Amino acid sequence: MKTFQNRSQPRTTYAVLAALLLAASPLQVANAKVGSNMVAHKAFYQMEMGDRQQTSQIVNINGRSAFAIERDCTGWRSIEDYMIQFVAENGGMDSVLSHFESWEADSGDKYSFDIMEESSFEGRKDFGGFVELDGSDAGNAYFTMAPDSAITLPSGTMFPIGHVQKILKNAESGEKIMAATVFTGAEPDSALMRTSTVVGGWREAPAGELGSLGEDGYWQINVAYFKPTATAAEPAYEIAFSMQNNGLVRGYEINYGDFSITANLTSAEPVETRDCS
Repeated sequence: MKTFQNRSQPRTTYAVLAALLLAASPLQVANAKVGSNMVAHKAFYQMEMGDRQQTSQIVNINGRSAFAIERDCTGWRSIEDYMIQFVAENGGMDSVLSHFESWEADSGDKYSFDIMEESSFEGRKDFGGFVELDGSDAGNAYFTMAPDSAITLPSGTMFPIGHVQKILKNAESGEKIMAATVFTGAEPDSALMRTSTVVGGWREAPAGELGSLGEDGYWQINVAYFKPTATAAEPAYEIAFSMQNNGLVRGYEINYGDFSITANLTSAEPVETRDCS
């Protein structure tokens, strides 16, 4: 990854990292399975520095995140909050506080999102957007931060819920590799990504401590994200996560190339589902 090239400007580094964190939200992707096994829930994670190469300006990371997925009568609503602190090699420290909400229609043709992000280096940003796809799964994405312009989405564009639904369906049928274009909900220059997914297999690992949410194992899934115009083989970032069939993510790692962020599940609880009968 070539994101953090300017070693003399750590605050620029933090700004880029914050944008990537927003675009790389693994929980809005991984916890969005649709189907009979889907369970509305809240999950809480401890975040910390994973692997680090000597070229990285970031030397330490710690934070927390909370994710909730709720069912309404026509789709799924997901909410993610995180607070994360970065420590630079020069001893400087900065923080980012983020709130993300999204809604995706069961039909797979409508998606909306709202974001509030506040950082010690860029202040506060509030923005959102929406997408409506046509019969060929093409359409336009509109953003409140740029109301006079739109991003054209190519035919076959998927949203996070449909994307993961397809990944899990493929995993269960033994298909290990999948490519897709996904609109994730973020700032305009990072909202649309090309993805390459590899399913590593099912790992037996009972989780009785999770109570009714625990299952006897999870899928090991790795998703690499590329900007649509990228020509390099190296992705902008990769997310590896361990996901149960009911949509609960036990842990994940976001790899930015010269360092990674790991998140471990600390607790989870069911969420009451609305009666739509």
